[in-house]
Amino acid sequence: MLDVYRTRLIEQRNPLGMNAESWELCRDQARGILSECRDALANGAGTPHDRTPARHPRPPDGIRTAQGSVPVHALRAGSALVQVVAEFLGRSVTPRPYGSLSRMRLMVMVQEAVTRRLEERADADDLRLLEAVRESTRQSREAMAREIHDRVGSAAGLALRRLELYELTRNVSSATDPRLDGVKQAILETMHSTRGLVTGLRGRTHSVGSLRVALSAFVTAMAIDRPVVELRIEDVDDPLPDTLGDGLFLVLREALRNALAHARASRVTVDVRSETRRLQASVTDDGAGLPQECGAGNGIASMTERIRSLGGRLEITSAPGGGTTIELSVPMGEEWHADG
Repeated sequence: MLDVYRTRLIEQRNPLGMNAESWELCRDQARGILSECRDALANGAGTPHDRTPARHPRPPDGIRTAQGSVPVHALRAGSALVQVVAEFLGRSVTPRPYGSLSRMRLMVMVQEAVTRRLEERADADDLRLLEAVRESTRQSREAMAREIHDRVGSAAGLALRRLELYELTRNVSSATDPRLDGVKQAILETMHSTRGLVTGLRGRTHSVGSLRVALSAFVTAMAIDRPVVELRIEDVDDPLPDTLGDGLFLVLREALRNALAHARASRVTVDVRSETRRLQASVTDDGAGLPQECGAGNGIASMTERIRSLGGRLEITSAPGGGTTIELSVPMGEEWHADG
């Protein structure tokens, strides 16, 4: 079946089948999906429960990922696998103890497993966007730190040396001219402030600003005219550890994606702020609201689990016709600074 699968990918001219390294990873993914579904079916389970993070094939050179969507080659590869499995089951004689119902269950399992892998791939791609934003921010801050150090810091140091030389050559001092003490103190304060700025710029590389840029890029990539999306993301003085920044980005992105896709809203607002050592965030829309019979789907469950893993909490307020608000709160205590 895997041989047929690769042949199908090559016929599609899909790089995941044509590139040897990409195919190796893609084959492992397909084998894992089939094994999970086979074992779940044999054990009588409704769906496979393996939640082990999948290995994501690195896109070959030339392939670009659209933010907010799964790469087209990975999507086509997943569709091809489902088709190959369907064709295989259609040709084969049903083995005992499996029957037609088991075939249907198996197809559902394969589709769910493929969808889960694609969602995981989308998460990985969006996190690469966030990391790229962080790297760009880091480089910008380092460049600014160099400019401040080389220009302001060096100029202040040179001014202090010239003042000392003036005192020496003119045989003057603060005792003979009290104004010299004031000038010298001002230069020393400038040098101290400069060192503080440079240290802060070089040390603070993961900030809420990175989150703002990444979410803006996601909204832009969705290419929608309606609803209007407003990002109210306040700067936070303290840097964000990677774990906190990544988790917060994925949860807000998922909440935003759900609002854009399902709320039928005219406006969606994302709000992020810091309050008493906690990071507070919300995604609010003025749409149709969640139906009363709507339970906690996989998306909401995933967001809740991710926030809980960060030591935070997530609440959803919604009423039919009254819009939906997803609020979350995560700590920014000493343990986060140590982890960062």
